[in-house]
Amino acid sequence: MIVMSNIFLTTGLCLLLLSGCTNSEEKKISPSQPKTQRAGTPEETGAPYYQGLIEEYRADIAEDPNNLAMLVALGNAYYDSGDWRNAISAYERALKIDPDNRDVRTDMGTSYRNLGLPDRALAEYRYVLKHEPGHLNARFNMGVVFAYDKKNYPAAIQTWEEILKMAPNNPQAEFLKSNIAELKKEHPKAEK
Repeated sequence: MIVMSNIFLTTGLCLLLLSGCTNSEEKKISPSQPKTQRAGTPEETGAPYYQGLIEEYRADIAEDPNNLAMLVALGNAYYDSGDWRNAISAYERALKIDPDNRDVRTDMGTSYRNLGLPDRALAEYRYVLKHEPGHLNARFNMGVVFAYDKKNYPAAIQTWEEILKMAPNNPQAEFLKSNIAELKKEHPKAEK
């Protein structure tokens, strides 16, 4: 049980590194990562002031409701602040303008996962992978949902092994190999 908890925490940390909009390279908060409170104001700690960003983005969107970049930025600010429902709302508005935006769909899928809706998350990841099989963030996040939400260990292993085949030099390759080995060790029936 301790090993599985360690995998879960380690996966959460990796999810922070891999998930999210690849264009902005922003780190995301995972529900498996405990939220910590920082002392001091955002200016003192260097932490973003999400409410201020959100207010700015909303004002810009009020002036230009079809500004795709602002809608995505608003969704990302909500996402980064842990406001999954509003993130989804902003992402849905962005997808009305650009329905094929795979990074937005991936972030929206992760928002659904964070709300406890793994099937909705999987639907978004599947859409992304249908149109871009090499989208590593969607594939990684799909593996997370399979492993930790659906408890479908063979599917998680297969999904992460596909990443290793597609991108053997991926910066997270050692992490993926370790997670796969742990899942196989803890769930021997997960191996084909």
